[in-house]
Amino acid sequence: MNTPFAFLTVVALILLQVTAEAADQKGAEATKTPVKAVVVGAPRDAEPSIGNIQVTYQDGTTDRWTTNGNAGLPRVAPDGTVGWTVFGPETKIPASYTLRPNNHLVIFRDGKVLCRVEAGLMTVEEWDFIEGGAKFVVKTRGHHGPAAIELHDTVTGKLISSVKAFAENLPEWAVPYRD
Repeated sequence: MNTPFAFLTVVALILLQVTAEAADQKGAEATKTPVKAVVVGAPRDAEPSIGNIQVTYQDGTTDRWTTNGNAGLPRVAPDGTVGWTVFGPETKIPASYTLRPNNHLVIFRDGKVLCRVEAGLMTVEEWDFIEGGAKFVVKTRGHHGPAAIELHDTVTGKLISSVKAFAENLPEWAVPYRD
C-alpha cells in the first residue's frame, strides 16, 4: 500500500467515525437528561468565557448545542433544563471602553426552547435555576450603577418579581445575589 493512499484511508476512517458519533447524538436533547453544560471553544484566559455550549448527558455522552460562538454562563437544573446567556457584539461605552452585553437568556428543555428572556439591564452577571428548575434568578446590571435581581418562570420566561440588589430585606430567592 503506498503512503498517500494509506493516509487517505486513515483520514476517511476517522471522518466516518466522527460522523457516525455525531449522528448517534442527533435528537439526544429530546430523549437524554443533561447533567452538565460548559462553554467550549473560548480562549483560555477569556473572562467571561464566551463560545459554544456543550452538554453532558447522564450516560456520559456529550453534544454541542450552539454553533455561533456567542454563548456563555451555562446552567443545568436538577430536572435537566439547560440555559445560557447570549452575548451581543462589543459595544463602546462612553467611559471609553467596550463590553459585550449578554442580557438575553435561552432556556431549553426536552428538545425545545421553552423561552427566550431579555433581562432588564445590559449585562447578566450571574444567574441560576431554583426550585428544581421551575424558576430562575438573574442578577443583571447596566455598564455601571446598581444591579437588579429578577425572578422568572422557567416555562414562560415571565418576570415574576424584581428587586434592587442592594435592598434591605431581600426575598429569600434574591439573597445569594445581594450586592
